[in-house]
Amino acid sequence: ILESQTGCTPRFTRKGKKMSENIKLQLKKIINAKRNRIFEAWTKPEVMMQWYHGPGMTTPSASSDLKVGGKYHVEMKGEREGKIVNPIFAGEYTKIIPNELISFTFGWQHDPSSPKTQVTVELKDVAGGTEVILTHERFPNTQACDDHRLGWNASLASLEKFLT
Repeated sequence: ILESQTGCTPRFTRKGKKMSENIKLQLKKIINAKRNRIFEAWTKPEVMMQWYHGPGMTTPSASSDLKVGGKYHVEMKGEREGKIVNPIFAGEYTKIIPNELISFTFGWQHDPSSPKTQVTVELKDVAGGTEVILTHERFPNTQACDDHRLGWNASLASLEKFLT
């Protein structure tokens, strides 16, 4: 169940200047699974490969060196708008609290000009399972944020389907 989503609107300074690096997206979803299973799904490559993609896609490879400063990557493959695509994103872990929080940089390998953004996934016990709070920030513009909203919603739906 998608609980809520916010974001994709730029924030402004007191002087009215747009601070584009502060464009952020936040999604909240309750998944009927324990925090440790969800944490493993985000951090163990063999499990990441089972869900870390949207409809019509697969994850043929993933890696995770789960430590602050450690690297990860996720390779997806499938068809989008009639074309075969193979997007790969990767980054570095910046904060880890086992079974509670994972924070990492995020960048597309096929587009080196895309800026590195920051993703934080928080896990909280709630009635009915675990609340997953995904915050993705530092988008360069609202279009990039909106595109990621679609991708993250699909991935969270895939995670829920895999775990339940």
